[in-house]
Amino acid sequence: MKHKKSKTAAISIAALMLITTACGGTKDNASSTGGTAPAKSEAPPVTISVQYAKADNPVVLAMMDEQVKSFQEKYPNVIVKKDTWQYSPTEIGIKMAAHQAPSTYGTWATEGKTLVGRNWAADLTEFMNNYPHAAEFNEALIAPFMIDNKQYAIPESGYVLPVTINKKLFADKNVPLPTPDWTWDDFYAAAKATADPAKGIAGFAIMAKGNEGGWNWTNFLYQAGGTAQTVADGKVVSSFNSEAGVKAMEFLRKLRWEGNALPQNWALNYGDTTNLFKQGRAAMILINDIEDAVNTGGMDKDDLLVLPMPSMEKGGEHIGVMGGQFSIINPEEPLDVQQAAFNYRTFSLFQDTGLELTRNDLKDKQSKGQVKMPDLTPYYKPDSEYGKKAQAVLDEFKDTVFQVDPEVSKLMVGVPEPAYNGQDYYAALTNVMQQVLSEKDTDIKVLLDAAAKKFDAEVLSKVKVE
Repeated sequence: MKHKKSKTAAISIAALMLITTACGGTKDNASSTGGTAPAKSEAPPVTISVQYAKADNPVVLAMMDEQVKSFQEKYPNVIVKKDTWQYSPTEIGIKMAAHQAPSTYGTWATEGKTLVGRNWAADLTEFMNNYPHAAEFNEALIAPFMIDNKQYAIPESGYVLPVTINKKLFADKNVPLPTPDWTWDDFYAAAKATADPAKGIAGFAIMAKGNEGGWNWTNFLYQAGGTAQTVADGKVVSSFNSEAGVKAMEFLRKLRWEGNALPQNWALNYGDTTNLFKQGRAAMILINDIEDAVNTGGMDKDDLLVLPMPSMEKGGEHIGVMGGQFSIINPEEPLDVQQAAFNYRTFSLFQDTGLELTRNDLKDKQSKGQVKMPDLTPYYKPDSEYGKKAQAVLDEFKDTVFQVDPEVSKLMVGVPEPAYNGQDYYAALTNVMQQVLSEKDTDIKVLLDAAAKKFDAEVLSKVKVE
């Protein structure tokens, strides 16, 4: 799912630099791709175009300008052209057909099979094979763009969706806080008990508008043991209309009609949901909204709690949707441009400059009384040498870093987002959700079957599987 700026999601400074496409580095990163970098006087000129922040985001824009400056000090032969286009599933095809897509751009985990299947993502396998830090990437984030043993993207940041809780609303109703090993029954009981419709307070605010609705609901599908789609005989078909899908949608109906736990105006997108939470009008949401809630919304960090998703039954896995941000290289570019774009995207990764940026960010937040929520699924392996250095920096600012119970992290199980036309899938399921939330006695199986049939005919039937 497209992260909207919390994303499990507190984004690390290094990841933010990547998402906005600006990268910096150090002099010891002599060859980002592992080969010998040409001498500055011998390097032929190369021009790359990269996604860039818009003028209405001066803070990020200034950061990116500084990072481009650092990159060009190391690679003076590379001319960096700024492109403010941001990735869109409905626009990328037009961009590629018109040969106007940037040399490198960011995208989401849902887009892997679509971009690769249409030859819109360059094969980065050889670049990765020559990149000295390739083995240090978080393997969970390599998977979405590893297709037929070839790597098609550079991981930037990742997430496994958790549940964020407003402890104050639990205390106001004398409701015990859930424990990390909670179940659907516990979740339902907590949502029902903390809801106060007369005061406009929801026990649980699920996103139910736009693509975000299907994104949120898919967590329950996965917890019930279901899948969004399957591949058989060279075809991709929907599988969300399974028994697990019915269970997941019935659970949503129970929360709405029996528990009266959802907002009265339940048609909420990402921003609506997070705003409701910041206003103290939702006890639970399916997103990590810590930094936004505290730094922007003025909430007290001690009133917030992050838990893994509930398991459907006691002893089951605590499964959340796993997604992230990734860098793509345009396959239409000549190899020397692809090489330069790869260097640009990886320039600041695994470098001390990234650690220093994190440290400076923490100092700034500390001075403002704000908090930082580290990535729970960073681009690097947490137990790698760089991962240990990154953790050491966080440990320097324990009062500023939002602490997540280690038991929570251990329990979180990530299942990747749908590989084929994931954004379209999310939109299709949002339509079903809205019918269930609007009509108490609607036939869920019939709705899911109809949605699957329509989605297969209009979308998945056009997918080519090698």
